[in-house]
Amino acid sequence: MKMLHMSLKLFLTVVMIMLYGATFIVNADESRNIELIGYHDMQGRQALQVNTKSDSVNGNWVYVGHVPNTRTRDATLNPITGVNEWNGTSILDITDPTKPELVWHIPNEDNANSRFVGVVYDYEFDSEPVGRDYLIRNSEVGDDLRFQIFDITERGSNPSAMTLVSEISATPENSCGRGCGGTLINRAHKGHWSPDTGLFYSASGEPGFRTTIIHIWDLKDPRNPQFLSRAWLPGQKDGEEGFEEQYVHHPIVDEENDRMYAGFRIGSGHVASWDISDPSDPELVWSYDTSPPGRGPHTVSPIVYDRVPNVTAADGELPRTYALVTDEYDGLECPHGMKSRVYMFDITHETNPMPVSTWQVPIGDFCDIGGNFGPHQHAETVNGQINRFEDKLAWIAYLNAGIRILDLSDPQNLREVGYYIPKTNASPRPSITRPTPIQLTDVDLDHRGLAYATDRSGESCVGQDDSCKGTGLFVLSYSGERQYIHGRINNRH
Repeated sequence: MKMLHMSLKLFLTVVMIMLYGATFIVNADESRNIELIGYHDMQGRQALQVNTKSDSVNGNWVYVGHVPNTRTRDATLNPITGVNEWNGTSILDITDPTKPELVWHIPNEDNANSRFVGVVYDYEFDSEPVGRDYLIRNSEVGDDLRFQIFDITERGSNPSAMTLVSEISATPENSCGRGCGGTLINRAHKGHWSPDTGLFYSASGEPGFRTTIIHIWDLKDPRNPQFLSRAWLPGQKDGEEGFEEQYVHHPIVDEENDRMYAGFRIGSGHVASWDISDPSDPELVWSYDTSPPGRGPHTVSPIVYDRVPNVTAADGELPRTYALVTDEYDGLECPHGMKSRVYMFDITHETNPMPVSTWQVPIGDFCDIGGNFGPHQHAETVNGQINRFEDKLAWIAYLNAGIRILDLSDPQNLREVGYYIPKTNASPRPSITRPTPIQLTDVDLDHRGLAYATDRSGESCVGQDDSCKGTGLFVLSYSGERQYIHGRINNRH
């Protein structure tokens, strides 16, 4: 059996080389069952959300939302245009994942913080022109909070022709009571644009609410966005009791099953779900407060299990639905990261959600090496669609602890099967004397099973040789054993 696994790994390595050329593997400080097969410094721009979207017609692409430049707090030279540009959104061609190619950077205004990015292809709702490709991003800092929509159809042939077509900057005034509604406030954070319904689900704030809530917009005509509805936890609206300073991070949308999930940061630390069978009137189904001891969830993903160890099909106990929940670290102090964790909830009976397991990276020396420690999120989408976790593997971005992979085959016993912690060999920020550890902050998956992770540390490889690894895009491949393949038990295991 051991020889079989070795032969299989050798075969997969040969296939990767045949498909993508000579794969380079960079030695990291630490790695287990994860290989770095590609890297791009993205002009040294610090990054957050990464979103992959590929198909046989439109090609293979990665879209990256950038956070402000804390390295120099200035605009960065874009060699493609020859212009110094404030951080915005990068578009990379990943046809060859071992050699990502930066095709274009869409700048934003002075440190506007465009950390979110989403895309839809061959959009069937727009009337004229029909079947275009669109990108949506945020601007969440300053007095002009908004979401921007771009036509990116020409990204491969003529990227300079990509154009801004509309913006979302307000809900209708008095649409939720007198003085409730209006210009977006607090945050215009992350969201999900559904190519199936034309709806955009955002985390954003407005007058009449104490903190960020969920807004649903009709983007069937991307050039004319329309407000549809809102959802929130009791206590968030002005005058309601039960407010604990909680704010929604972002919605995870399962339209196929008429559910929307979200984690709430700070204060209450809630996990919540809504019925969206009527998206014009979402109904809260359940919520659960994880704090204390948690720091507040970032990402909530539903997972259906046809089989669970030590659970039988008798009396209708199978299939079961669980929710994978990842806290977000909070603050620079390591104890905050120590309070953050990954949870698994049994949500089969929606009126009684039940936490069944938790997991954390052992503290080790992560509090001594600098940077932030703790989870940020797990890969919630695969090729732009909701992650169904058919392989029962979860990719977790864990900042200075790198990328971790959890085996979810037993939801009551989460087990780590791989990790990748990149070596820091980039130039440090000008204000510090030594490089800060790379802090992998966001991870997403493509249709090939490859993972794409971004770093926000600000350590730069610009001007250094190809061996340098600093802030940028990391392309990763899992090389370990799999309990499940395409949702089925791996009988060779």
